[in-house]
Amino acid sequence: MAVELDPTVLPVMHKKARPVRRSFVVRMLGGLFLGFAALLCFWLFVLPVIVVGLSSVAAHWSGTILPAGFSTRWFERLGSSDFDALTTSLEIGMGVAVLGTILGLWLALALEGRDRRGLGAFVDTIAMMPNGVPSVVLGLAVLIAYHKRPVDLSSSAAIVVFVQLALVLPFCYRCAAAALRPELTILREAAASLGAPPSMVLRRVVLPQLVPAIRASLALGFALSLGELGATLTVYPPGFATVPIVVVGQVERGYYLPASALSLILLLVSLAALLLIAARVPRRRID
Repeated sequence: MAVELDPTVLPVMHKKARPVRRSFVVRMLGGLFLGFAALLCFWLFVLPVIVVGLSSVAAHWSGTILPAGFSTRWFERLGSSDFDALTTSLEIGMGVAVLGTILGLWLALALEGRDRRGLGAFVDTIAMMPNGVPSVVLGLAVLIAYHKRPVDLSSSAAIVVFVQLALVLPFCYRCAAAALRPELTILREAAASLGAPPSMVLRRVVLPQLVPAIRASLALGFALSLGELGATLTVYPPGFATVPIVVVGQVERGYYLPASALSLILLLVSLAALLLIAARVPRRRID
């Protein structure tokens, strides 16, 4: 028995759906908005880097759009103290990134699945508190708290690591916490039900799934540490210097072009370090 369908009730299926066509005015406005956004990003982010690059190789630059000439003399004038500051910046940055990633991952795993209304909420608030405090205020608080016995860090570079770690930890913690998806909890419970000890579950199940978050945490912590200035200026001990401190000193004395040369070296070295962190390690193939 054939069933007849009422065409007034069901839609006609033999007609293909036509793509929605935007009017010329809408497309033109969309293109103008996209072009304005690209121009704004170029003006705010790309152009300053280009200016620093040109300043580092400018023989003289004053009152003109482009430098009056090009020279590498500002790089040649960099002394051992400048390269020591560069080495210090890289060491502090990598140390802060590694410590922040380890502590952030540990906090995220410890707070996973906890009710965020009791102790878990308190710990989460404490971990994120440095984000709501100006870096200069945080540096001053650390300096006052740890400049006398029994914990005197005022004459050690450890105080710089400490204050930068406090500033970086919230970002590293959020990177790890965002990667702890419900699927990962299911995998952990499945591995535990098969008899895997907690150490094996962490090593073979959890950490491989968190590799992208760990890389993001390392890169973010390293970049933030390299550019941190406010708290570092407040707590750094005598004889200690990072590239931002040296650059600020040169700018205060009016030495803009030498400061640009050192800044460009820091930019290139940090870019290489970030690419190294983001590089994928090829997996070994088991025959």
